[in-house]
Amino acid sequence: MSLFKTIQRVVVRQRLRQSKIPLRLWHRTIANMPMVQRYTAQERLQLRLLAGEVLRLKQIVPVQGMVLTDEIRVTLATQAAMVVFGLESVNQFSALDWLRNWNHIIVYPTPFRNGRENLLSPNGLVMSQSAFQSGETSHQGGIIIDWQDDAPHPLRAHANQVFMHEMAHKLDMLDGNTNGHPPLHATMKESDWFSAFEVAFETLQLQINYGQSPAINPYAATNAAEFFAVSTEYFFESPEHLKRVFPDVYRQLCLFYKQDFAKN
Repeated sequence: MSLFKTIQRVVVRQRLRQSKIPLRLWHRTIANMPMVQRYTAQERLQLRLLAGEVLRLKQIVPVQGMVLTDEIRVTLATQAAMVVFGLESVNQFSALDWLRNWNHIIVYPTPFRNGRENLLSPNGLVMSQSAFQSGETSHQGGIIIDWQDDAPHPLRAHANQVFMHEMAHKLDMLDGNTNGHPPLHATMKESDWFSAFEVAFETLQLQINYGQSPAINPYAATNAAEFFAVSTEYFFESPEHLKRVFPDVYRQLCLFYKQDFAKN
């Protein structure tokens, strides 16, 4: 074994001993997370380290009677780790730079009222609407989710990953805008990203307008930002489905998240 690999192994062991995720708790938690099973044993070790750093740096706040167990805390941290897993470079935990624009997660037990009022503009357009939501975020605040909808579940063709959805919005906001276009890597082409997402977005809108079965959650047709967030849900939970219905979008997300889950 080379000196570099020996040093690397020692460093990993030290980080594991300092981790906020004990081994038994980690195995107990990921046993209920089907998406984690796609990762190799070595990758799961890196996920555990990254999730431990998320727990160290981000506050998780239960509200309205939410009971926050150790398993729930580790589940949320692991979901965050999966989103940025491929973005880690040779620099320790550089992936966490992608989480720099939020520092807490507020967790409700069930869907929550968004606190807005029903407001219409003078020409009748909806400006604000009171409703119950499963997740929410903003440029200034953290991430808000409800555990009922975010809890791990058997993988589905039509994805439902509330926390990952809101994390995608936060990634989207890193360049100052919320437009379905996060800061792309230098190796990616802006034109390819826009082409893939615009064609898919228009296709989904046509499917809905003509009464056809939508390829993905119709909420994605709300705007470009929601299309990116919903696509992210599918990328992690139902990659084969996303690759089949919108292959160019799937390819761009592979390049962005630097992960590839589809078997074919």
